[in-house]
Amino acid sequence: MKQRKFPRLNENWKIAYRVIEGQQFDESPVKSLAVNISGGGICFESPNELKPGTMTALEMSSDTFQSPIIALAKVVWCKKRLFSDKFEVGAEFWWVGWQSNEAQNAIAGYVSQKAKG
Repeated sequence: MKQRKFPRLNENWKIAYRVIEGQQFDESPVKSLAVNISGGGICFESPNELKPGTMTALEMSSDTFQSPIIALAKVVWCKKRLFSDKFEVGAEFWWVGWQSNEAQNAIAGYVSQKAKG
């Protein structure tokens, strides 16, 4: 069995995402929930199918962190949920931050700590 680089947590963080096309965002953010999150990426629900390679701008909110976390993430996979009209999207973080460059480390540390119990 292949070991994941980052442990994953099943956390329902509130997210809003926008698809980045060229140098522009699509019009309004789509509100959704995370399915799980790790230090390297996120899986979230989407009402729309997103093609692998699509770049997204994410805003993630959690009671654990004082301010929303912003990220750029590249869609790696997208699959239709069973018995639902929604999709699950797996995206790899390309950049994560808030007002410091330590946001991705903070997420990775939080996930690792919670995963250990």
